[in-house]
Amino acid sequence: MANDPVLYRTVLRPHRSATLLGLNVVVATLALAVSGVGAVFMAIGAWPVSGFLGLDVILLAVALRLNLRGGRRSETIPLTARELQIRRIDPWGRRLNHSFQPYWLKVVMAGSVDDDPPLVLRSHGRSVRIASFLTAEERLRIAGDLRQALAAVQP
Repeated sequence: MANDPVLYRTVLRPHRSATLLGLNVVVATLALAVSGVGAVFMAIGAWPVSGFLGLDVILLAVALRLNLRGGRRSETIPLTARELQIRRIDPWGRRLNHSFQPYWLKVVMAGSVDDDPPLVLRSHGRSVRIASFLTAEERLRIAGDLRQALAAVQP
């Protein structure tokens, strides 16, 4: 595939509206607000509540970090006349590759957009689900683009 010209290529990434800086600002603001509330509870003698409020902030920070890490996922899909590859990178940086011959490849997205159907590539009894982190409308657009690119490859 290194010498073959790439006829179609797309890089798919999940949407993330927050940055690490934005996440840190939200957590710091929440921690400041919770500190004030915790101080009130300590003043009235309900000091255990302060610990649980702090635990809530820590758990929220961890959850937001994990969500932000999910934005590192990507799927790169190059198509040549001889091969369609799917190169995945998960949130922890692990890589996984799939390869299909374009002539036999089927792009399947069964159901309506309201049903939120998966986008699946199938060939010779193998199937790979792609773009699972995108919306149904985006998957439908990708499916159309892939079908059009595959039609141009086939004789």
